[in-house]
Amino acid sequence: MHAIDARERREQIALVAAATGVPVVAIFVAIARRIAQGKAFAAADQRLLDAIREGVPAFASPLFMRLTHLGDPWLLTLICALVAAALLIARRVGPALFLAAAAGAGGFVNRVLKLSMARERPTGALVPIPESFSFPSGHSFGSMVCYGLCTYVLVHIALRRADAAVVALASFMVLLIGASRVVIGVHFPGDVIGSFASGGA
Repeated sequence: MHAIDARERREQIALVAAATGVPVVAIFVAIARRIAQGKAFAAADQRLLDAIREGVPAFASPLFMRLTHLGDPWLLTLICALVAAALLIARRVGPALFLAAAAGAGGFVNRVLKLSMARERPTGALVPIPESFSFPSGHSFGSMVCYGLCTYVLVHIALRRADAAVVALASFMVLLIGASRVVIGVHFPGDVIGSFASGGA
């Protein structure tokens, strides 16, 4: 009986993964193809970026400049390391290894995608432009992977009764970090959407 239940659960997980994974991969591929095709998409992305920044009140820009640091690579690495260590202390070796492997793989994938696309950064940033390529956004991708993985682990191991609140908070935080990258002008909107798609996949 338990073997049948376990098999059914694996089949359900695979079905959900396919139902969500295929669309987000398709979104990423569509954006990547538009970027690779030339300047038209870049010009439209820059116009959208300018429109978003013009619509953000002046008092909100400093707030977004602070919020963006919640997606700094060193902080995401530290968070994943602390959660993995806590899992090991709790003798949850499997989830700890899964978290460490997935987070490490995410960082590698993002770097490969950046180097393969080699998209230049937008113009008119409010802060110094990073010396890396623009697509996909590392902060957005990393936040999706790190906070998503940590949320998954917490919900399935420790916080079942508060799962909706935890998922909502993590999702809101990831969205804010992505929005901050556009508002401060270091990424195009297409970079952030592509990062959410690839990081989510």
